[in-house]
Parts: sequence; C-alpha cells; structure tokens
Amino acid sequence: MREPRYSILADIQDAIERAKQGKLALYWQRTIQREYRCKKVTLAEQQAYEQLQSILSEIPQWSDEEDLRSDMEEIGGRVWYCHYWEEHYSMVELTEDRNGKFNVDYVLDDAVTPEVRRDAALLAQKEFADRMQEWGISLLNAPVPEQMKYASLAEAASHLMQVLNDPESITG
Repeated sequence: MREPRYSILADIQDAIERAKQGKLALYWQRTIQREYRCKKVTLAEQQAYEQLQSILSEIPQWSDEEDLRSDMEEIGGRVWYCHYWEEHYSMVELTEDRNGKFNVDYVLDDAVTPEVRRDAALLAQKEFADRMQEWGISLLNAPVPEQMKYASLAEAASHLMQVLNDPESITG
C-alpha cells in the first residue's frame, strides 16, 4: 500500500494570499521555501511557487516581529520581547497571553557554526537585559525550570536568560 503524497500546494496558495496583502513574514517565506526544496514538486506546486516568488519580488512584506505582534493582538496578548535574525534561522520571543501568563520561545539555527549561535545568544542577552532594566525587573536568584507558561514576567525572563547562557543546549 502506498503512502499518501504530501502536497504543499495549499500552503503555497495560502502564502500567495498573505503575500498579496504584504503579510507574509520572512519566517513563513523560509518555511515554504524549505518545504518546496525538500520534495519532488508537482507542476501545480511549481507554478504556484513561481507565482509566490513573483509576488514577493513586487510587494514588500511585513517583518516577523509585525507578524507576531499582529497574531498576539488578535488573541488579546502582548509581545514583550522578540528578535529574529535574517541571516540565519534563529529567534527569541517572550509573550504574554490574554490570561496574563507568559511564554518564552527560542530557536538557534543548528545549521550555523557554534560561534554564530553563541553570538546570537549574546546579542539577545544584551538586548533582553536592556529591556528588563526598562521594565524594572530583576532576574530571580533560583534556577527556573522550563514550563509551558510562567506566572510572572520575572519568572519567564529569568528562564529565558538561563537558556541564553547555554546556547549549545538550544536546538532547532
């Protein structure tokens, strides 16, 4: 029995609609590109992908940060901090949901050198430390374990800084 063949056509068509509005962030552009390059595409997928590339060359798109802020506003949340790298597939985010719970997300591209990963983590640490000063919060004295949601901004921020102190442990 043959396995069903995965089609990225629907994803590309959705990307085309977002791109026409200028709302296809770089993260999603790269995701589509990676999926497209990793499979044998059909003629319809190839044509749709070429149409997407044409639209992207003509219409400026919003940034990953704008995409995240829009998504968070739609659900009543807030972005406290985010940084996306354009030169590699890395990102760091701290957000708050509509219930006042905090979430941290991070990816350091495993396809780049350890030095690039370390530099990315150091940059995020510096920027994030500056933001923490602006917010008037301090790191907690005890280690903060990884959780789905954090009860306070200080708890989430402390966990994020712990993770950034050890960039080799961050996968993705």
